[in-house]
Amino acid sequence: MKIGTRLTLWGTIITLATCAAVCITLYIGLSVSLHREVDSFLEGEVQEFLAILLEEGPGGFDAIEADIQRELGSRARNDLTFRLLDLEGRLILASHTDPELPDPWIFKRAGLKDSDVWFDTVSPDGANHSTRACSTVAELPQRGEHIVQATYSLVGVDAELGQFMRLELMVLSAALVCSFLGGRFFARKSLKPIQKMTETASAINASNLSARLEHAANFDEIDQLARVLNEMLERLERQVQRIRQFTADAAHELRTPIAALRGNAELALGEAADANRRREALEESIEEYDRLSRLTEDLLSLARADAGQLLSARQPVDVGKAIEDVVDLFSALAEERGIELSTSVGCNAVIDADPGRVRQVLSNVFDNALKFTDRGGEVRAVLSTAHDKAFLTISDNGIGIEHENIPKLFDRFYRADKARSRSSSLKGESNGFGLGLPICYSIMAAHGGSIRVESSVGRGTSVFIEFPLSIELDKATEAGT
Repeated sequence: MKIGTRLTLWGTIITLATCAAVCITLYIGLSVSLHREVDSFLEGEVQEFLAILLEEGPGGFDAIEADIQRELGSRARNDLTFRLLDLEGRLILASHTDPELPDPWIFKRAGLKDSDVWFDTVSPDGANHSTRACSTVAELPQRGEHIVQATYSLVGVDAELGQFMRLELMVLSAALVCSFLGGRFFARKSLKPIQKMTETASAINASNLSARLEHAANFDEIDQLARVLNEMLERLERQVQRIRQFTADAAHELRTPIAALRGNAELALGEAADANRRREALEESIEEYDRLSRLTEDLLSLARADAGQLLSARQPVDVGKAIEDVVDLFSALAEERGIELSTSVGCNAVIDADPGRVRQVLSNVFDNALKFTDRGGEVRAVLSTAHDKAFLTISDNGIGIEHENIPKLFDRFYRADKARSRSSSLKGESNGFGLGLPICYSIMAAHGGSIRVESSVGRGTSVFIEFPLSIELDKATEAGT
């Protein structure tokens, strides 16, 4: 069932139920009001009848009947009856005979006192209406105690209630039609933006992600949904563009070593190639194989990062010990290049991490620092802890990075400016693939940490790495000491 149909049905049901509740309440209120009015009227008539009885005194009933007839002569309908009963309920005197009233009248005096007034409703079998009776026990002069009674036929009340009920049924029928038609109209009008959104969304595909859903400025739920979906489409478009760019860059990076390998193979197979030339071609091919192997490993790491499978097994890692291990690894290279490599580890920082990935981050950062620092320069690592986090700063006084290039450093296959590339080439080093820092970013994100770069051209570069400390491990270490 469509949403518009469901909204229409629910709106109709709720409207009809509300109208029915109001009609029932009004009907009950009118019924109670009419019956109270009848009771008040009967009580006044009983008092008038009693006054006539007391006024006539011990005389005969003929004078009483004459007074009653004069009292009832002005009524257009024969719906009011005065009756005088003995204490056994037998009829003594009546303004007119009503065969639907019981004779004798069932009277239970228990708990009643003289001058008490009570009401009864009589519904004889076969009668088409009920009769309301108001009675009281009175002491008549020289006649003793009798029941003075006034009855009123409820046929008029029932007619008014029936007419009111028919009117209510007409109102309910009109409410049913109006609520259905109105609900249908407003449901279609309310869902029209969703229909437009559906048509626009159906036209969006991988080759057309620039389309956006229309939304008004009324800030309702549908408008909010359109905004959220547009934001999602923007993220998807950026991600698809990123994947396309990543694929194109990877193909470009793969094309160069593959072309070099093919050229070396053709050269080695040439008729003019001697043994030395073939050996050189094979050595160059091995270098290209190494380059392909590094590129493949980097691409695999990024693919695992995108799939959330970058980290293997986590375990307690001493960041200070990891820094010392990486510094020992690069110390020979730093000494060869005449660069001072130093550390300042004045705290115990234990994290829950993948040790191999932590060393990969440190190695990438130290390798970049040494690669773009001139002879006589310095690379320094400082470790500190605060607020349940470990902060590592690796700084150099190398050539630096232009400010506008810093936000792009973590983009895949992005290489820094020509000055840094030229500096690397002069040292006889590979320019890399532009995947080192993006891999570091993915590793830090997987650990719940962060990495950022600050740099100034000619003054050097600082890389700030932040790890969340393992609180449980730190407490255990403190307890052991």
